Amino acid sequence: MNDRNQQSHALLDRPLSRRALLRTALATGAVTALAACAQPVAPAAPAGAPAAAGATRGTLRLAHILEWGGKEVLDPASPNRFFPPIELLYNRLVRLNNSGVPEPDLAVSWEADASAQVWTFKLREGVKFHDGKPLTANDVVYTLQHVVDPELGSPGASVLEIMDVEGLDAPDDQTVIIPLKQPHADFPLLLLHYSCYVTPEGSADTIATTGIGTGPFKLQELNPEGKTVVVANDEYWEGAPGLAAIEMVSIPDGEARTAALLADQIDYGGVSFGSAELVRRNANLELQSIGSGNWLPLVMDVRKPPFDDPKVRMAMKLVVDREEMVQTVLSGYGAPAWDHPVWPGDQYHLALDRKQDIEQAKTLLAEAGYPDGLDVVLHTTPNPDQMVPLAVTYKEQAAKAGIRVEIQQDPSDSYWNDVWMKVDFCTSFWGERQADQVLNEVFRGGANWNESFWDNPEFARLLDEARRELDFEKRKALYQQAQQLVADDGGSIIPIFYNNLRARHLRVQGIVESERFFLWHKVSIQE
Repeated sequence: MNDRNQQSHALLDRPLSRRALLRTALATGAVTALAACAQPVAPAAPAGAPAAAGATRGTLRLAHILEWGGKEVLDPASPNRFFPPIELLYNRLVRLNNSGVPEPDLAVSWEADASAQVWTFKLREGVKFHDGKPLTANDVVYTLQHVVDPELGSPGASVLEIMDVEGLDAPDDQTVIIPLKQPHADFPLLLLHYSCYVTPEGSADTIATTGIGTGPFKLQELNPEGKTVVVANDEYWEGAPGLAAIEMVSIPDGEARTAALLADQIDYGGVSFGSAELVRRNANLELQSIGSGNWLPLVMDVRKPPFDDPKVRMAMKLVVDREEMVQTVLSGYGAPAWDHPVWPGDQYHLALDRKQDIEQAKTLLAEAGYPDGLDVVLHTTPNPDQMVPLAVTYKEQAAKAGIRVEIQQDPSDSYWNDVWMKVDFCTSFWGERQADQVLNEVFRGGANWNESFWDNPEFARLLDEARRELDFEKRKALYQQAQQLVADDGGSIIPIFYNNLRARHLRVQGIVESERFFLWHKVSIQE
């Protein structure tokens, strides 16, 4: 689970929706293309510049799902990170544009040496933290060291384990040198992980509650279970925000969030799939459906019988009718997936077509010692709202092969702390991630969020080899071999990708369906 929502600018959706093919410059196989992202950078707007001449700025009201049951914190690297305010409070070195290409954020340019093993980033000048302290390279080095600190247990640690942490260097205030343990032609993409939002040097003991970053908004009030408030940072390096403040309230139930939208109690937010039609019919709201790589797995703990048997795992995958799941679980707002997490919009996607095959599933179960079928308990929770329909649909489909599924619905407020990664079989959800990140973060043996506990040495070897390979086509082939291993042997049943469904009141400006990512400082509201 989690977003595990890392890059989405729809606060209530699971992040990183990248509909466009990731056309990084490295797609040509030349490491210097993405490595030397030194294109001219548009000058930042003067700090404190008014959002609009004579405009009165309003307050935007949002809701969030209380993902961690009140344990949310503002440390971007924490396993319990509170993502909705985090993307308002901080910046990363790089961000994605709407074509899926990394572009400058706090870094204005980056380049690698000829082997892609040493990366140099140049920082933007004149950027300040909310407390007035200037951003320097030492803050970036500190942030990266914090992410990989084993005592923190950050999900980002498995993504950044490739760094040579001891060799991190800040030769001057605007230069960061990041050496790697091995070459990685796509390294800037790893810095898109949400744990890589830059925090001040020495802030590890306080950042969870202070939220001091360089972002367009500053923390005013932190109350995950109630109302969290951020206010405009008028000294923001890209220009003063168009909003005076953003209020985020906790509404864990998807139907209740939709009801709040319909009742004009919130202005913008994620929409449950079952409620999408109600929103679409409302003349005061715009429903936006954005194709993405968000995915919904059913996770088997491969250490435990019967899931320790690869034949059982494949049988569990073959019972799925994926097209039917798109309709029953997502009301059509999604696409089939083929038991690996890399979506068709990713440059490294492996196209498969795994059809439901009940007879083959029965054969595999019999070969595994279950000729009369199998009894399993599937844990799920109603938050997010699509997971219970996922469990119910899977139960109905699996029954055709003699797999008898008992559904255990657990409380939302404790699911991710007390159930996920603690039971043998459960539903989960993930926001879109680029191929290298998701394969390492969720499927590499020993990763903090390897929810199925699958550990395949050949898979790890393929990932390491792909990172070293500078030729794009060869690198793509290696990533695709890794995806095939996940699909055939891994412990996750991945039947569907779900769209980002979000809705805005028509008075909210700056959030348009054609843009997968938007900039929060450009959002405004007509009072």
